[in-house]
Amino acid sequence: MTQVQRPPQPPFPVGGQRPSLRKAFVAFRNPYFRWHWASTLASFSGMQMQMIALGILGWELSGSFAVVGVLQAAFAIPMALLSLPGGAAVDRVEKRRLVVLSQGAFGALAAVIGFLVQVDLITVVLLFVGGVVQGSLFSVNGPARMALLTEIVEPEELTAAISLQNMAMNGTRVVAPAVAGLMIAFVSIEGTYYVTAALYAFTVFAMLHVPRTSSHIGRARTALLADMGAGLGYVFRDRTLRSLMLSGLVIALFIFPYQVMLPGFADGLGHAELFGAMVAVSGIGGLLGSLGVAALSEHPRKPYLQFLLGLTAGGALVVLGALPAVMGPPGAFLALAVVGAGATAYMTLNQTMLMTEAVPDYRGRVMSISMLTFSAMPLMALPLGILADQIGGEGAFITQGIIAAAVILLIAMANRRHTFQRQEGQRPEGQRGEGQRQEGGRTA
Repeated sequence: MTQVQRPPQPPFPVGGQRPSLRKAFVAFRNPYFRWHWASTLASFSGMQMQMIALGILGWELSGSFAVVGVLQAAFAIPMALLSLPGGAAVDRVEKRRLVVLSQGAFGALAAVIGFLVQVDLITVVLLFVGGVVQGSLFSVNGPARMALLTEIVEPEELTAAISLQNMAMNGTRVVAPAVAGLMIAFVSIEGTYYVTAALYAFTVFAMLHVPRTSSHIGRARTALLADMGAGLGYVFRDRTLRSLMLSGLVIALFIFPYQVMLPGFADGLGHAELFGAMVAVSGIGGLLGSLGVAALSEHPRKPYLQFLLGLTAGGALVVLGALPAVMGPPGAFLALAVVGAGATAYMTLNQTMLMTEAVPDYRGRVMSISMLTFSAMPLMALPLGILADQIGGEGAFITQGIIAAAVILLIAMANRRHTFQRQEGQRPEGQRGEGQRQEGGRTA
């Protein structure tokens, strides 16, 4: 296939390519995507509610901040260990079945924990084991869900589809914790777990309306370790994929950990009670960022747009550290909205480009490597927390923002052609690395 060379174009779409809210929701025309989106909304609502219930339950059982932290980390540990083999497994099997089975297991686990709470048999150890099981399941569920998305939407719908998925995830960050808090206060903790189990059951029901995938059919069978090595080698050899992975890692390590430090930051401002509102404002910013990227789904310069969004997120984190000294909490809310919007929009574009650049045979492994960077985020919270203890939350935010912006700039300059030139569709066949290119969109 020959790539047509076009003259340089302006950095923003023109004519029929203007940003449009209509384009933002184009993926909803696809009935398979609507069911996939509904399942994502239900699944992440249940996950957010369960995290709130877990924190309160862990505190009631132990009275220890450290124990609560360990219970929260139990989810991330298996993700760090199992993401790579999980991604390799995803590329070998039918993806819808994998999502259905893992979501069913999520629901069963939530129901069991709810029952153990109800009969007063729950312990910290059992909660930790449950977190490890959940993290293990998510190491295959996450890559399978994202790879499945690429097989049920048309290529031109993919950016809007991923943006709408991220809107659903960010929406749950705003609504689900509040619902969980009300459930725990006026019903019970076990009732919250039962509602979570029901949400997971709906997720299974929704996914059964999505067609089976076929990218695994006819694929040569090799050892799992060989598949993992091939996936790592594929990403390492491909300059664009390597750049996108590093770009995502920067945001995961130096931007998103700000969420962990918000309780202490709010307390340092003298308004500890504003922590929940800060999380909500950040989530609303994420919603708006996802909607903005969906409206720009046909933007011809996505790498350049991602670069600008990365600088925006880093700069907003610097402002978050500096502005409250002048404006107080209103300054913090303003900066948090921009950080949430910039970081979420950045990662939405990053995931979109990873999916479109990777060949179908490798998409599960590519997404598992991307998820691996996010499992490192809780680990980064420790050194950043130590830094914040020494220089304050404001100083830590300023340091994080400067480092993130500087590294994003270095990555962009190291791959200038990909970052700053107009992108016309996917790369030519000969530049796409290993595997076969899948033509078309949906698999019936």
